[in-house]
Amino acid sequence: MFGGGGGGFFVPVLILIFGVTPQVAIATSLASVLPTTAVSTISHFRQGNVDIRTGLILGIGGIIGTLIGANIANIIPPNLLQKILGIFTLIMIIPMLRSLIQRHKQLKGKNADKDVKLTLTGFKRVIASFFGVAGGLLAGVFGISGTPPIVAGLYSLGLPAVMVVGTSVFVLIFNSIAGIGGFYLLGRLDLTLIILLGGGAAVGAFIGPLLLKKINPKTFEKIYGPVLVSTMVIFGLSLLLA
Repeated sequence: MFGGGGGGFFVPVLILIFGVTPQVAIATSLASVLPTTAVSTISHFRQGNVDIRTGLILGIGGIIGTLIGANIANIIPPNLLQKILGIFTLIMIIPMLRSLIQRHKQLKGKNADKDVKLTLTGFKRVIASFFGVAGGLLAGVFGISGTPPIVAGLYSLGLPAVMVVGTSVFVLIFNSIAGIGGFYLLGRLDLTLIILLGGGAAVGAFIGPLLLKKINPKTFEKIYGPVLVSTMVIFGLSLLLA
């Protein structure tokens, strides 16, 4: 319903509740979100919520960033990585708030039309690629799928909220595949956790877009940002203070 693959939820829960080391939690999260993002993308595509061309540009950049990030995460001490993840989560609230304000200004007095067509040429392609690489780096280092910069990037490029949600999960498929390959080579995958998390999340990913279809786009624009920001504040503080 809100974009992303669930990695922003998986990593803090695995670390704080189940005591999994940050590196294994990150690797497991990236692998587990693959069925989530794949099922969710198919469902969103059927609802007309996916911009394929824009998603491909960000996704290719995400592959590069994820592979680099996986190697960085493998050499950082677990305790330090957990604190860094908490700080990063709180910092990413800033661009999310900025994007939220910009979107509400743009849509003020207008209809949230999900059929908006976005054409990326020249400089906009470079910007889109940058957001893709940034999302990949964050996915590889923190295992949170790279959702914040992807969502912020799609917002800034002008997509309505429902299109941001659908296109973001499509982009994250690339990050997940790259992360699985990178962390597999580093020996950080936990197959049992992947099956449990991925299987359950796939069910939720199928239901989410169907529920989203029943929500008025204008209403969704109003609740989307606050829910994401509140969740990031809770998880960020929990990781930082644990």
